[in-house]
Amino acid sequence: MNTKIFLSPIVLLIIALTILTACSDGKKNGSSSSDNKTATVQSNKPLNISIYLDLSDRLERQMVPSQKDRDIEIVNYLTEVVKNHAVAQKILPSRDRIKVFFYPTPNDSKIALLSQDLEMDLSRVQPAEKKQILLDFQEKFNTSLTKIYEATMQDKNWIGSDIWGFFKKQVDTYCIREDARNIIVILTDGYLFYAPNKQKDGNNYSYILPQTLSNPNSGLIVSRQGLENLEVLLLEVNPYDPKHQDQMETILQNWFRNMGVQKMYVGETDQPSNTRLIIDKFMK
Repeated sequence: MNTKIFLSPIVLLIIALTILTACSDGKKNGSSSSDNKTATVQSNKPLNISIYLDLSDRLERQMVPSQKDRDIEIVNYLTEVVKNHAVAQKILPSRDRIKVFFYPTPNDSKIALLSQDLEMDLSRVQPAEKKQILLDFQEKFNTSLTKIYEATMQDKNWIGSDIWGFFKKQVDTYCIREDARNIIVILTDGYLFYAPNKQKDGNNYSYILPQTLSNPNSGLIVSRQGLENLEVLLLEVNPYDPKHQDQMETILQNWFRNMGVQKMYVGETDQPSNTRLIIDKFMK
């Protein structure tokens, strides 16, 4: 009986020392409870996905599936990504956002009207409305986007894609929010051109055309910095001459990098099933 009473404090002492040692090791390894909490908060940032669509004669390229179908498939998949993320966040506290836009905006009242259905922003609605919005927004995106592509391809009023000017002047306003994971997805064949913004500085240009790619030292003019809080996923690069694929991708990557973008991917056009894999990997 006396032996049992004597051993009990020793056992308690061993347990106490074990706990203290574990806590000390955790702090040394950077795995304290406060560190874990920070990591969780960072991984649960709201998604802020902006989709820039290049409505140009790229849509007339002969492809199977068509460029229109590839673009719409990509947008539909991105809406699914946002929906799944919101559900994982239990919906009600979610502040996820996804928006499709064009720059410059086509001078067409039909497209302007349809574009109003191409944004879903859970940070601006009451909690009671969020579930219904998540049920409805994907169909609205698909329907409106299909009509926009059909109207654009029927009118053939190609005004160019001012991706260079957009990053210079508008990307902060359109695509960047504090305390969010900001991602811009750009669907373009890689040719950048908008006549009012045509500039040249030595071997650098505000555009990419076949004639600029004939210069192996050509690049894009870097007109700003400070885009560390923006991720860039550029898909569907498709130069007329396959030999320019690597050069075009390198020019775009260097341009984003020199503006401060730290996470990016620039990739060629591909079958939708393969593109989905690229998106999944990028979103991790």
